[in-house]
Amino acid sequence: MNLTIKSFLSIFTFIFVISCSNTMEDNDAAQTVYFNQFIPCKAGPDYSAETMENFVAEWNELVAVYDEMVWAGGYAPASGQQGGWWELQWSSKEAADVAWESWLSREDAQEWDQSSNNVLECDNTQVGDFDFHVGINAPDFDWTSFATASLACRFTEGSTQEDLMADMALFNEWVADNGTGDPYTYGVYLPQADTDPYDFYWLNWHQSFDSMETGDINWLENGADMQAVFDSHAVCDDPQLWNTAEFKNELSS
Repeated sequence: MNLTIKSFLSIFTFIFVISCSNTMEDNDAAQTVYFNQFIPCKAGPDYSAETMENFVAEWNELVAVYDEMVWAGGYAPASGQQGGWWELQWSSKEAADVAWESWLSREDAQEWDQSSNNVLECDNTQVGDFDFHVGINAPDFDWTSFATASLACRFTEGSTQEDLMADMALFNEWVADNGTGDPYTYGVYLPQADTDPYDFYWLNWHQSFDSMETGDINWLENGADMQAVFDSHAVCDDPQLWNTAEFKNELSS
């Protein structure tokens, strides 16, 4: 399955303008890898906070049988985008493939999928597959509702995934030494499709847009050396922001 997400992820006038906390627990966290998927969605004519609450509740009932789906959340546009995203996290690609085969063959699931398009229409023929590398641990982070800033990035000539992993480790140390104290974490997504126009996507997760702004100021004041390291290995697109909410979480249960 292939997904072009040029309109999905990009951020800030600088490459990594980030709201950072002091809650890092493990500098090796960047090596923790999951299988995640993104599905493009757009709001229907009946979209509202109330209808979305019902939508998510009904969806959770339908996917309760898929134990290998460990997390799900949604990204609603906050900077003028035309559509949003539904993210799924799985224990493995194999588990995801089995679940999708089941979902597409279930009459109840397909009936619900069609009947709910007036609330949120998601195109499950355009599912993007990613290796998801966890950033830093953030035990105080409230995943119920949060703010996301995203970057779509390409490696500079000669740079590789190994450089990116090393930069993440250095950045984790930077956060530990220079963070603002606000809850913050991030993730890096490596597309599995060779046709993807970008090499990786960097998502910054902040508790609110206010704490994001505090982190931006902190980064401008203290992050020049770390920024130079990032600049040497990657070039990223202009920013996009998202209001984000958690829909399902088996990791905390």
